[in-house]
Amino acid sequence: MDMRELPHPSRHRAWVEVDLQAIADNVGVFRRLAGSGRQVMPAVKADAYGHGAVAAARAALAGGADRLAVATCLEGQELREAGIGTPIQLLGALLPEEARAVVRLNLIPSLHELDLARLISIEAVMAGRIVPVQMKIDSGMGRLGVLPEKAATTALEIASLPGLSLEGVFTHFADAADAAYSREQLARFNAASAGIEAAGVTGFLRHAASTTAALLYPESFFDMIRPGAGVYGYASPDGLARDAALRPALAWRSLVIQIKNYPPAANLGYNRTFTTRRPTRVALLPVGYADGYRREFSNRALVIINGKRVPVLGMVSMDYAMADVTDLEDVAPGAVATLLGEDGAERITAEELAAWGGTIPYCLTSGIGPRVARVYMETP
Repeated sequence: MDMRELPHPSRHRAWVEVDLQAIADNVGVFRRLAGSGRQVMPAVKADAYGHGAVAAARAALAGGADRLAVATCLEGQELREAGIGTPIQLLGALLPEEARAVVRLNLIPSLHELDLARLISIEAVMAGRIVPVQMKIDSGMGRLGVLPEKAATTALEIASLPGLSLEGVFTHFADAADAAYSREQLARFNAASAGIEAAGVTGFLRHAASTTAALLYPESFFDMIRPGAGVYGYASPDGLARDAALRPALAWRSLVIQIKNYPPAANLGYNRTFTTRRPTRVALLPVGYADGYRREFSNRALVIINGKRVPVLGMVSMDYAMADVTDLEDVAPGAVATLLGEDGAERITAEELAAWGGTIPYCLTSGIGPRVARVYMETP
């Protein structure tokens, strides 16, 4: 893509371009990987990792998703209000006061304690409904979930509550790239699942595989896989996304709003972290850490302008960043700067940009703020 020929959406100071076909195609990769008889449940939590929850959910369904996963009740409500009727599982914790909304919105809660199960049971009975629920097993993540030794008794109590149907049990890998530890977690999960069945609760779904596990451990597939970052083209460890033919769905761009010329020995930005060594031409970009363009990018990151990589100068502030365009020709206000993505033959990957900020790609994309417009490039 030659950005010099691409008309930018002039009403936006900064925007991300989301390729919905890429999301659909990435889900298709996992659909084929899962094979017949298994479900695929993409995660569209955190505004679909910054890509836009409703649009990404629709693209994921077009790509073959069977159901969707979110983190909170409000995220589920957003999808329901957009007219999405597919099964939606809440992977995260619920507040007690959200029990009624879960039943009303026909969401599948994840349970990790009996008190919440009892509240949902009461709401289900009042609504005259049988609510499918799932129980999370903490096999080694050390976060939400029932400990394996309590899984059987807890599952039995949940299954006995009126208005509830224990639809599934699942777990979460702590470090899916660590094969030894991941297989320890799988062994604990398998033992806990067997204990639940031995206690008399049967017919439930089992799932464990995130993006990395789905790419590395077929034994983790069980009845469903639930890719997250891979849906948007990112996977870890490095190289897995490319090996699996996943492709990034997001590019991040900004206008140049001012060009200024500075003499040598001029200080740029807060705290004077950059001092010019030569006559320097600087492009001002209206994007800063309030937009998710992190302060850690200061004096480290690169952007692409007119098909060339140029360095970010000085401290990234709340609303602005600066780039050195001294060696570029014909850069004027209104030019497009690519913060993430392709411009001509150059590309800045999410892995590269995240490394400059000391983070990971999906931490970066999920942190892109609401001031940054979402522009959807293709609809499946």
